[in-house]
Amino acid sequence: MTIRDLHEMPWIGEDPVLDLANTVVVGAGPGRGDVDFLTDRELTGRWRARAADRRLAALSVEELERLRGLVRGALDATAGQRPLTDSLRTRLNALAASAPVVFRMTGDGLLEQQEQSGGADAVLARRTLVLAAGPDRVRVRRCPAPSCGMYFLARRRDQAWCSLGCGNRARSTRRQPRETEARN
Repeated sequence: MTIRDLHEMPWIGEDPVLDLANTVVVGAGPGRGDVDFLTDRELTGRWRARAADRRLAALSVEELERLRGLVRGALDATAGQRPLTDSLRTRLNALAASAPVVFRMTGDGLLEQQEQSGGADAVLARRTLVLAAGPDRVRVRRCPAPSCGMYFLARRRDQAWCSLGCGNRARSTRRQPRETEARN
């Protein structure tokens, strides 16, 4: 992950659940620590400007951190093909209960979902449950590339990395020890 990528955040803006979960870049900071967008005022501002859900982006940092813990817990379990813990499931269910969805048919005869109420936290909890328990749950992955750790929805069954750059970096890292041994 390059510094330019951290500032441009090309992975933010497609899905509110993944947007919030991916506010931590694993092993990309100074000394290879994690970079947390919510602890850096500039990165928080950039994330807020790019986030897919404006209501979510407007929440306080404290609220975002609380929600992020729930979302990342659910995505960790889902990516690892494990069930959500009872505590996590109960907390997400309670939040999502205040964001009901009503179905209606449009004039074109198509089915449309319409959110009736609920704050950004409730809507995010509902979307997290849909991602963790819905048909896309088999596509949820966590990128194993060095200095990444981003959650993503795999487009192919064999997709291991969130991006081409991460795949290249992972393959390069695997080759480095062999090349060093060959030189010795």
